[in-house]
Amino acid sequence: MTDTKTKILDVAEELIRSVGVNAMSYKHISEAVGIRKASIHHHFPKKDDLVDELLGRCQTSYGEHYTHIVDGDDSAPEKLRKLAGVFEDGLVNNKLCVVGSISTDRNTLSDNTCKLLKKNIEDTVQIFAEVFRQGEDEGTLAFTGSTSETAYAFFSFLIGTQIVARAQGEEEFFRKSSEIMIEALTR
Repeated sequence: MTDTKTKILDVAEELIRSVGVNAMSYKHISEAVGIRKASIHHHFPKKDDLVDELLGRCQTSYGEHYTHIVDGDDSAPEKLRKLAGVFEDGLVNNKLCVVGSISTDRNTLSDNTCKLLKKNIEDTVQIFAEVFRQGEDEGTLAFTGSTSETAYAFFSFLIGTQIVARAQGEEEFFRKSSEIMIEALTR
C-alpha cells in the first residue's frame, strides 16, 4: 500500500470514529492529509471503496489481535477480560470500534459495503466464539444458547457499552459493566 493511501485510510478511520461515515468527506481527508481531493479519488473513486478498504484493514488487524488473545494460555474468563480490554483501550484512546462506528450508518451504505460489514461481524463473532467453546470445555463459563450466539451477544455488548461510556465520558462505566458481564458468565 502506498504511503499516501495509508495516510488517507488512517485519517478516514479517525474521522469515521469521531463523526461517522456520512459526516466524513473527501474534503476533510484532503485537508488533513495535505493533498487534493483528486488524489483521494485516484485511490478510492467512491466513498464506499474507502469504507470497504477500512473494513478489510480492520478485520485483518483486529482479527489478528483477537486471535492472538484467543490462542493464548489464559482461562476463558481471562480471555474475555482481555477482549474487553481491547475495547476499553479504544475508549481511552478515543478510537471506537470501526465496525460499531460504520454500523451506525448502515442504512446509507452500499449493498456491497453492508455485505462486508456483515462478514466482518460474523468473522469477529467466530473468533470470540472460540473463547466460549474453550470456556465450555474448561467448565469456566456458563451461558445459554450456542457459543456463536453468546459470542455475538458479548461482541454487541462491548460495542454498545463502548458507545454509551463514550457518551457519558466515563471509562470506569465501561470497566465496571464489562466486569459485571464477565462475572455473570463465569462459573
